[in-house]
Amino acid sequence: MRNATIAVSPIYFNIAEYCLFGLILGVIVFITVHYLFVNTKYNTVAGFLFGGKNMSIISISLALTASHLTSITLLGVPVEIYLRGTQYWASALSLVVVTFLTAVIYLPVFHRLQLSSSFEYLEIRFSTHTRTIAAVLFVVSKLMLLPIVPYVPLTAFRLVTKVLAARIVAVICVACSTLVAIGGLRAIVSVGIVTTFLALAGTALPSGLALLPMGFKRMWEVSSQGGRLVFYDPDPELAHHTSFFVVTVALSTNWLWKMALSQSSLQKLLAVSTIGKARVCLALSCLGIIFMKMLSCFLGLTIYAWFAGCDPLLTGQIKKHEQLVPHFLNNLATMFPGICGIFIISIFCATTGCIASLINSISGVLFEEFIRPWMPLRTKELTSCRIMKLLCVLVGVYCGCVVWLAKELDRLQHVASGVTGVTAGTLLGLFTLGIVFSRANCSGALSGCLLSLVLCGWLLVGAENALATGALTFQGKPMHTMGCGKNFTEVNVTTVVREAVKIPTKPMQSIFRISFTYCPFAGAVSVLIIGIAMSYLTGKAKTDSINPDVFCPLTQSFLHKLQNRSPTVSMELRPPNTEEVYMALDEALKHLKEVIDR
Repeated sequence: MRNATIAVSPIYFNIAEYCLFGLILGVIVFITVHYLFVNTKYNTVAGFLFGGKNMSIISISLALTASHLTSITLLGVPVEIYLRGTQYWASALSLVVVTFLTAVIYLPVFHRLQLSSSFEYLEIRFSTHTRTIAAVLFVVSKLMLLPIVPYVPLTAFRLVTKVLAARIVAVICVACSTLVAIGGLRAIVSVGIVTTFLALAGTALPSGLALLPMGFKRMWEVSSQGGRLVFYDPDPELAHHTSFFVVTVALSTNWLWKMALSQSSLQKLLAVSTIGKARVCLALSCLGIIFMKMLSCFLGLTIYAWFAGCDPLLTGQIKKHEQLVPHFLNNLATMFPGICGIFIISIFCATTGCIASLINSISGVLFEEFIRPWMPLRTKELTSCRIMKLLCVLVGVYCGCVVWLAKELDRLQHVASGVTGVTAGTLLGLFTLGIVFSRANCSGALSGCLLSLVLCGWLLVGAENALATGALTFQGKPMHTMGCGKNFTEVNVTTVVREAVKIPTKPMQSIFRISFTYCPFAGAVSVLIIGIAMSYLTGKAKTDSINPDVFCPLTQSFLHKLQNRSPTVSMELRPPNTEEVYMALDEALKHLKEVIDR
């Protein structure tokens, strides 16, 4: 078996793969029809957004896991491992910390309030203007991100399928997602369960089958010789986006927003009856996401060992490293027919579930923030539910049109990812400011939000310019072609790596060379710093007039201790005594009589 002499040919489904693909489409259509026409008791706002709030722990846990298994995870993580090593494993530590913070700080607040839209919290805590600004940021960023989700697998499989066929599959994916979104949260959860098991098969099978001709020991040796086994990289260079501190600290900001505060995650966490069950769902989903991340890392190591000594990009077999995984599957399919179909179907299903969740959350926010306030109070629940389903159709049509008409979305993909990072950091800082800091007021929240957007937007524009001029580059480990045509056992990566010419690194010239991974972290921190400072300058918020449920348990206990220690507060909170009131009035009358007598 030679690792670089296989000719690249298009991937075509065989009869079994077509049957499996048709079966998956049939399952999606069945789920949609079931929740649209058969199970009509959830045709209400609560049923559409939260599934009746009586769903099971297992289904919500699998749905939360599936919501993080996008095509970017299944295709991008193996490429990251192939190019830069296994430092991405440290994201598991980040996920554990994020899950703990979500369960202790953020989840209790939203589970007590039971809000239809997470942005309603900002109106309760701060003001209507803060709520509107945050909702607009969310909708704009998600509408920019939405067409990118189906475009990522479309670009990757353009190498091995016809352009028109890939575009048709992407539009079919968007159409199925729209139908699932119309079915409500229960339909999304059902598709998420199917997605989880398909993603597991689509990631684990290629790795296991690829190890058969080389063995695990040889794969590990080749990865070690090539410098891909990286367990701790303390590189302080801010432009290096795969160091240990970036993966654990900066990446936690984005994870925290997705898991704790995004509308799609909150809808699933509020779909169970108690906060205890919601915490169990969080823990199980954390384990599932970590397991899938580790499988993707293992797949990346397997791909590196497969192409060791003969990089497909340098040899001209692929045009971008994003096409590495389908190219690897194309080679593997010569020995194990059908493996490509399983992986493509898992990508299709994962993309469908992700788009459906995005469409559902966008339509829910649009309805709750911009339509419901203008509707009559006597509007029926069925009418409101139909309006949200219509919004799902409109958002799905928008996504399908962009995917079909846009010729190239590479530039938009990078810009949309940057905008999403900026808004995620700003919104995370805004919610954290209200949940954790009791003295924060509306002036601090608005000033922190707006100045954070200006700062992060300035960094994003500067980083785009740095990328265009070459000042910011995402450098990986050396690639080479000296092993082309050799057997797995003949490739000696160590000697090739020593002879490889290293790319010269440019010194830190400006703040714009900071990695894009830090953008959400910078946004969240700037909101907190500016918001707290402005709150104290403009006058601290009066906590006695604020609903205590808007604070996290730690802040509530702190306020309770302050009230117990302060005698003035305790007297103000103590109910008036009737006898004391009469005595005070009697003294006032006596004093008045004395004045009259004089």
